Amino acid sequence: MKKKHFLILIILIVGVGAAKALIETAPKPQKKSLQVQAPLVEVKAFQYTNSRPSWQGGASVNATASVKLVTQVAGQIEHIPESVIPGAFVKKGQQLAQIDKANYQLLVTQKKAMVTQAQASLDIEMAQVENAKNDYRLSGMQLKAAAKSLALREPQLASAKAVLASAKADLAKAQLDLKRTLLTMPFNGHVMNQLIGSGAYVNNASPIFEVVKSDAYRLEVKVPQKFIHILDSSHLVTINKLDSNEVRQGRILSILPQVDETDRQVRVLISIEDPLALNGSATAIRYNDYVQVTLYGRAFDNVVLLKTDDLNGQQFIWVVDGQTQLQKRSVEVLYSGRVTTWARVTTHAGDQLLGSRLTLARIGMAVRVAGNKATALAEQEGAL
Repeated sequence: MKKKHFLILIILIVGVGAAKALIETAPKPQKKSLQVQAPLVEVKAFQYTNSRPSWQGGASVNATASVKLVTQVAGQIEHIPESVIPGAFVKKGQQLAQIDKANYQLLVTQKKAMVTQAQASLDIEMAQVENAKNDYRLSGMQLKAAAKSLALREPQLASAKAVLASAKADLAKAQLDLKRTLLTMPFNGHVMNQLIGSGAYVNNASPIFEVVKSDAYRLEVKVPQKFIHILDSSHLVTINKLDSNEVRQGRILSILPQVDETDRQVRVLISIEDPLALNGSATAIRYNDYVQVTLYGRAFDNVVLLKTDDLNGQQFIWVVDGQTQLQKRSVEVLYSGRVTTWARVTTHAGDQLLGSRLTLARIGMAVRVAGNKATALAEQEGAL
């Protein structure tokens, strides 16, 4: 038993000694200085360009003139051409309807006779006036103005002239009414609706057709007030119909004086020539179509295009200079859109635009540029 205890004691002593030897001979850790690594960033070169901002908006197409044609005389509609139906294109001056004109022709004949009679009465009166003048001259009398006027039959002459003028006016009115029995198209356009058919009796101001002018359509696009300051009114706008890839062009007519009461944006009035493509094979843009419109601002020369989010309303941007250090550069904003900002930037030689977002940035802070050979070599040495 004593021998067993002795062996255990020897084993413990040997183990403790070996452990002590290992601890004393093991290499001791050395303190290493803490190295702060510069942040890795992406950069891109400044690109100067000549560019103009644009603005896109949607709008519904309206006709320049949408009117109801009404009669100006009463009577029965005798004839409406078979080609004049809803949807038909009708040229200016083309017949739309004919009202019974028999009564109006008779009235013209009557008024012509009255003019002839009034003219004859005037001729007779002028002869009598000449006789009165001769008699007055032979009498040698000197009458006062009022008496002399009566003696020379001046009131009778004025009355005869008035009767003739009235007869001529009545004739002109009768001829005008006769002309108005023929209803014609006031402009090139389309018939939208026919309200009365042949055989119907119409009175003055009875509507017969609803027509729209088709030479040009108009639309109003809402534009932010800040874009209005740079809008190039002489530049054509582009118009896209939603169901077509074809681009049509429009012309800015005016900037309306009032703003929209809901969003305070400005309305721009635009004209589309030949919207229905009657003179070619372009895609037709119809009345009440909804289209996408692109308006263009003034052209800016030698500007830098920046992301609007990168500015965040500031008048500076961060750059990486030739010594790979962060610097601030002042920015003159010409126009700031939803995504892109057009600006002039004051840069120095070696500047590159910072393309990464840093939580902490300060002037003069060193950075590592991604893709830079020196940065890659430093990272390899660090790995070794």
